[in-house]
Formats: sequence, C-alpha cells, structure tokens
Amino acid sequence: MRSVISALCAAILLAGCIGNPSRQADVAIHDLGNLSGAWSAPGLPVGGLAVRASSWLDAPAQLYRLDYADPLRRHAYANSRWAAPPAELLERALQRHVVFGQPDFAGRGCRLALVLDTLEQRFSSERASEVVLEVRARLLPSHGDGPLARRAFAVRRPAPTPDARGGVAATQAAAQALADEMARWLAAFAREKPQAAVFCRAE
Repeated sequence: MRSVISALCAAILLAGCIGNPSRQADVAIHDLGNLSGAWSAPGLPVGGLAVRASSWLDAPAQLYRLDYADPLRRHAYANSRWAAPPAELLERALQRHVVFGQPDFAGRGCRLALVLDTLEQRFSSERASEVVLEVRARLLPSHGDGPLARRAFAVRRPAPTPDARGGVAATQAAAQALADEMARWLAAFAREKPQAAVFCRAE
C-alpha cells in the first residue's frame, strides 16, 4: 500500500514539474513592431537616439492601472509581458524610424535623448481603457551637451479591447503617434531656426 501511495505522490509531483513550463509558455511576449511612415525633418540630420526610463519601467512587465477602483495601485499582467524593458523597445523602434529612416543617414548629426516617464494602460471602467505614453525629449548638438531644443510629449490611445492584447495594440499606436509628433516637432524646429542646423551638421 505504501508503495502505491509513494508512486501516486511521485506522479503528482512529476505532473506539477511538467506543468510549470507549459504555464510559462502560455505567457504572451510582445514588442512594438515596425513604425510606419518616413522621416520628415530635412536639413536636420540625427545621428543617434537613446531612451532611458524611470526606475519602475526597468522591467518588461506590462503595466495597467484601475483608475475607477484603485488609482494609486499599479498592476502587471500575469500572462502578458514585453520582450524587453519598454525603454529598450521604444528606443529600437524609434531608431529604425527616425535615425535609420533618413535617406542620407551617415551615422553622424545631432542626438535625441529621451526619458520615458510613463507607459501604462489605464482603465476608466471595466470595459474601457487607454494607454498613456509620456516622454521628455532633448535635441542635443553633435558635439557638446547643451540642448538645442526640448519638449515633453504626452500621447494617449484607446485600447480596442479591455485586456492585455488591447493594451499592446494601443501601445503600438501610441509609439507610432509619438514618432510622428517628434518628426513634426523637429521639422518645425529646422524651419524656425535654420541656423541651429549647423550644430547637427555631419562632419
């Protein structure tokens, strides 16, 4: 009888060990994909872009907040996360769009330094939510650290569904909107202060 019980216990433990990896495999891992559109800041070459983040965004957790129930508490989806910390994903997406999207990109020019302050899905009710993306940007000369221009961006995009998948879709839309707004900002800067373009001149 003892041998039968021992065998059953061993089988249960083995099933538990085998089951854990399968539950881990059920976690959906997301990135931001490729941003569309073309770079549109003629005369203002950008040779580098870096994004750093607030400490609570250093992990790949996909965050959300229930504004209607507990607005001061931050949650993370258990079965959905980012492929890397959000700042790294945003940096790669924007680099492809802004830096490498320039037809005459030579790896030299001004630098964009971004700080990611907020990226989370906020629920106003059980069925409605939006993603909030807040970034501070500085345009730095190719040599030196004094900013030529700076701007804060706050982008909000509704989630098509009230879940993690909807949050991913809204985050991708927010990243695209951020890239488009940044391009318009820099294009306007180049028009309004053409003399500043000399600090971005490739050498």
